[in-house]
Amino acid sequence: MNDKTFKRLEAVGGAVVFAIASFLHFFYNLSGGSVLGALLGSVNESIWEHLKIFSIGYMLWAVTELLWAKPPLKAFVWAKAVGLYSLCLSIACFFYIYTTLLGTSSVVLNLTSSLAFSFLAHLISYKLTLSERNKGQFFLTGTMMLFLIFIMILSFTYFPPEAKLFLDPVTQTYGIPDPSFDEGAVALDVLYEL
Repeated sequence: MNDKTFKRLEAVGGAVVFAIASFLHFFYNLSGGSVLGALLGSVNESIWEHLKIFSIGYMLWAVTELLWAKPPLKAFVWAKAVGLYSLCLSIACFFYIYTTLLGTSSVVLNLTSSLAFSFLAHLISYKLTLSERNKGQFFLTGTMMLFLIFIMILSFTYFPPEAKLFLDPVTQTYGIPDPSFDEGAVALDVLYEL
């Protein structure tokens, strides 16, 4: 393994994942609502769809790191799984805590916290990959954790559970919006209520 290369890749990973997720946020609309756009992009404004695009960006960058720096595979898989779950839990928990306390959502807080948590996830995976305790004994567990996220990404856009995590706060719907849904009317309703 090239230690310097791996360290650099992990150091910039937070920003790269944030950039990928930012692109994927608009990918569904840019793709004209294609199946690929739905699988990879954010189809609505639910917390789940944001976790999905960060997870995809994180896994894409992990493959890049694996191919470029060639870290020890078994230790790397476990470290990346822990980093990814840390990223998702941090984003979701922070969002629900601050919106409960403030009573509203802030785009600035969402963006800055997501970027910070992306860097934190890479720091966690870096430290775990190089840890003397991580001898790859959790490789199978890490593989299963990553596989579970992958299955959830493929499933929950089309078949979202009716839980708050999957609810689009703008449209008050789950999953892919109905093409006949008028977002402009919802925006006008919100303005009228003010």
